[in-house]
Amino acid sequence: MKKSIISLILGFTSTIIYAQPMMRPQGPENEFSAIEGTTAFSFNLPRQHDMKARAGQGPAFYVFPDQKMDEKSGKKYVETLGLVDLAKNYGGGIVLVNPTGDKWAAADVKAFHDLLNKRGPATNVKVLGFGKGATFVNQQLAADDMTGVIAGLVAINGAAGKTCAQPVPAYIAGKGAAIAAKPYQKVNAAATPDPLLQVVVNPNAKATEAELVAEAWDKVLSANYRYNNLHRTFYMTRGIDNPEGIKNYELVSFPMFDKLGIQRNMVEFPIVDMNRAGATAENAPKYLWYEFIPEKAQHAPAKSVPLVVILHGHGNDPRTQSETSGFVELAAEENFMVVEMEWQGSNGYIAMGLDGIEGVINVLLKKYPQLDASRIYCEGLSAGAMTSNMLGVRKSHLFAAVAGHSGGIFSGDGTGYYGYGEEPIMDEAKQKRGFVEVGYCNVFGTDDDTIRFFDETNWKGNPYLNVWRVYQTINGMDVVGDLDFSKNKTYGFTLQDRQQIHTGKSEDITIEYGQLYKGEKPLIRLMAINDYGHWNFKPAARLIWDFWRHFSRDTETKKLIYTK
Repeated sequence: MKKSIISLILGFTSTIIYAQPMMRPQGPENEFSAIEGTTAFSFNLPRQHDMKARAGQGPAFYVFPDQKMDEKSGKKYVETLGLVDLAKNYGGGIVLVNPTGDKWAAADVKAFHDLLNKRGPATNVKVLGFGKGATFVNQQLAADDMTGVIAGLVAINGAAGKTCAQPVPAYIAGKGAAIAAKPYQKVNAAATPDPLLQVVVNPNAKATEAELVAEAWDKVLSANYRYNNLHRTFYMTRGIDNPEGIKNYELVSFPMFDKLGIQRNMVEFPIVDMNRAGATAENAPKYLWYEFIPEKAQHAPAKSVPLVVILHGHGNDPRTQSETSGFVELAAEENFMVVEMEWQGSNGYIAMGLDGIEGVINVLLKKYPQLDASRIYCEGLSAGAMTSNMLGVRKSHLFAAVAGHSGGIFSGDGTGYYGYGEEPIMDEAKQKRGFVEVGYCNVFGTDDDTIRFFDETNWKGNPYLNVWRVYQTINGMDVVGDLDFSKNKTYGFTLQDRQQIHTGKSEDITIEYGQLYKGEKPLIRLMAINDYGHWNFKPAARLIWDFWRHFSRDTETKKLIYTK
C-alpha cells in the first residue's frame, strides 16, 4: 500500500478525543459565550496542553439552574459550585443551559438534544440540575431515552419524576431526595449489573450546593464516562447522532489514580547528542513517558513485578491509553506496573522508534529493581497496535508476549507510513522461525470502519490476517492459507477454545474468541468484539492479561517459557 494511502488511513484512526464542550474558546478565556442558535452558554476554558494534567475523556458539565442566568451570573454560579476547577483539572468543560421559555418545559428536552448535536461526540455528558432545573431533569429529561447517553446525572432539591427511561449513574440530593431517587433506583436495578450503574442519595437539606456537587463528583461523576462504539467508530460522529438506535451507551470506568492506589509519574528524559557541540541535558530533545505504579509494587521484592507497556494510537495524546485501555485499573488489581510512552513524537517530544522503546524499558529496569525483566508485555491501539505487533518480532528478546487492539500490519513494501509493510516483518519472522516464540493476542471490532475487518469477499491482504500469519510464522506454527468461512464464519479457519463472552456493556456487547496452539501451548489468542468500531474495549484488557500471564522469557537464554 502506498504511503499516501496509509497516511490517510492512519490519519483517521485515533484522533484525540475531548469531552463535548472542549472546543476552541469563542471568547475571552474563563468567561461564558453564547452558543449560537441556543439559549445556552459555553465556558471558555483554555485547551489543555499541560502534559501533567488529565486529558481525553474529561467531564462535560451541563448545568440546568433553578432560573435563567446570563453570562455574568452564570460564571459566578459555576465557580461557586466548584465546577471550574474540576473542568480545568480533568480536561473537561462547562455549559450553562437555560430554558427556552420563561420556565422549564417539555420543549427543553428537544432543545437539549439539539444542543448536544451541535457539539463533538457525546463521551462524558454530566447533567446537573438545581431547584426547578432539577425538577425538569427528574420529570422531563429522565423520562426521555436521553438518559442512556448521560454518563452521570445530579439532581439537587428537585421534585420527583415518575419514571427514568434508561439506566444512568445518578446522585440525588436535598429535600425529597429519597422519593426523587426511586425511578432511578428502579431502572438501574432492572439493568444488567454494573458497579458503575449506581444511585447515591443524600437527603441532607442543610448542605450547600457546592458541598453536594463535591460529593457527587467523588462518589458518582468521577467514576466513569460513556460512549457509543456499536456499529461505528464513536469519534467519527457528532453529538448523539445515532442512526442505529442504540439507547444504552457503554459505561466505561474513569481511572482515578488516588482511589486506585496508583502513583502516576510523568517523566521527561533528555536524549543528549554527544557529537553535537554545546549539547546538554537542558537543551536536548526529550522522550516522554508516564509511569503507573500500584501501592503494592512500590516496595515489592526485587524482580517480582511485571511491566506492561501501552502505546497510543496515531495522533493521540500519550495519556490516551491510560484512560481508555483498562490496563491501569487492572494493574491495581494484579500488581503490575504500567508505562505509557510517547512513542510517536508530539507536543514537543521526540519519537522513540523501536530502539527508543527498548531504551526506555532498560532505564525502567535500572530505576525500579522490583521489575521482573522476564515478564515484559506490550499492548497498543491502532497505530500503537501496529507498533506493538512489530515489537513482538523485532524485539522478541525483550517481550514475553504482545497484543494489538484495532490494528494489524498493512500489506506493502515496507516504505509506507512508519514502515508498516508486511514483507520486511514477515522476512524477519521467517528468519527466526524455529528459534523464537512469542505470545500474541489480537483484538478487533467486526464493525471497525478505519482498519477494516474482513469477510469472505475481501480477506486477501487484510492487515489482521497479515499479522496473524506473521506470528504463526515466527512461532513455527502452521500458517493459514486460503480462508474457508464454512469452518468459521468470523475467522475463516478453525480455532480452539472457542467462547462467546457476554460483557453486559451497552446492549450486551459480546466477544468471540479462540486460540491457536503449538502442541499443548496456546501461543495466539484472537478476540473479535462483535459489532464494535475502532477503539479500545476495556473488558478486553482482562482477557489479554489472563493470556499473557502464562508467558515469561528466560533473561539469559531468551527462551519463551509457558506456565499453565
